[in-house]
Amino acid sequence: MARRKWRQPTIIWLGRVRPHRRRAYRGGEDSGRRQGAPRQRRFWRRTPAWPRWRRIPWTSLGIYGSLLLVAGATLWRLPVAPPTLPVTGRLGQPAPTSSVLDRVVTKFQLSTKSFRSWLRDGMPLIGLARQPAGFALHWQSIAMAGLADISGVHLTSLNGLLQFEIPTMALVQSTIARPITPMPRPPQQDQRLPGLPGDNARVWAELGNRPLVGIYQTHSHEAFFPALPAGTTAAYSTVWSTTIVQVGWWLAQDLRSHGVGVVQSRVDNMSEGLLASYSRSYYTAKQLLRWYPDVHLLIDLHRAPDTVPAVTVHGVQMAPIMIVVGTNKLLPNPYWHQNLEVALHLAKALKAVAGGILLGKGIDMVPYRYNQQLMPGDLMIEVGGPNSTLAEERYAVHELALAVAQCVRDGAVPSIPRTGGG
Repeated sequence: MARRKWRQPTIIWLGRVRPHRRRAYRGGEDSGRRQGAPRQRRFWRRTPAWPRWRRIPWTSLGIYGSLLLVAGATLWRLPVAPPTLPVTGRLGQPAPTSSVLDRVVTKFQLSTKSFRSWLRDGMPLIGLARQPAGFALHWQSIAMAGLADISGVHLTSLNGLLQFEIPTMALVQSTIARPITPMPRPPQQDQRLPGLPGDNARVWAELGNRPLVGIYQTHSHEAFFPALPAGTTAAYSTVWSTTIVQVGWWLAQDLRSHGVGVVQSRVDNMSEGLLASYSRSYYTAKQLLRWYPDVHLLIDLHRAPDTVPAVTVHGVQMAPIMIVVGTNKLLPNPYWHQNLEVALHLAKALKAVAGGILLGKGIDMVPYRYNQQLMPGDLMIEVGGPNSTLAEERYAVHELALAVAQCVRDGAVPSIPRTGGG
């Protein structure tokens, strides 16, 4: 039976490699053999030239470790970005930098975040690991929601429990009800900034009392090449009259002209870059719903990331429209079925008022939820693309406002209470 040869694993060394030596047994082939004993074969034994502690690639480990230390120290020492909002704050030139690191960050337009902020943006769930107490509240909410689904009664509502035990109480009007004093209006709700379109350049533009439709722009810097200076390589800008913020204002104007109250948030959700935009817009949308509790249709307005061909509707060229519905494939989204129902109504209304304006099938269902877990009736709508002109955008949102107003009149907008999402 053939013997298996011992082979030493191959290691790549960053240095001079000494060849392996072969060590033979001293003496002749029959040396030391007792008389009459069977002859035994002697094998060459291959042994490494270095001792066991030198088999570890110390050079490679040293280089890798040094690089990790330098990277960690660099990221840790990066200054934390100040809490500024270009849309709501002052516009001006950045202060001159002095250190080499600051000059590199400024030259390459890198994010000036600390190492902890990088981790928080890259792994949003890391905050749960740092605050384990949040799990108790989460599981409690899940348990209460499950009991409410089983029993049909919100167990945290005293009125709901009493009405469940005494059904006739729902027919009795309370005689001791008192009017609720509205909360004072926060000053941030009335901030103004020159350069924003319409409503005296207010950051939170309100058209009508008790707005029913809310509009915000996650990618607030999205712009359109025909409106940008020649030679521009990326369709992004902070000149708001050339961005999706302007398109959102046109949509708000047209909705108001059809008798629908609307509020448009012009908060810059891309102030910290494209990667953190959805994290910022999540809090913007939550703030919008908190300040305007009568909003039952929330629209995150975008343009498509790639070029799209213009369409001809009523003899006029305009930008195509795509409705994006996030599902629960990757993260929980309790409202995606209701959002899809609203999207179907809206697509049907768009086909009725502007046949041919929908891009492709009109509705794109994606595995991501895109902050659409906040409430039923939470949609993302893409109008045109980076190649669209502002005129094409203007015509398109005019037809979109007609369709949204028709959905409101038909009662297709959900009116059930929202929970706020996770």
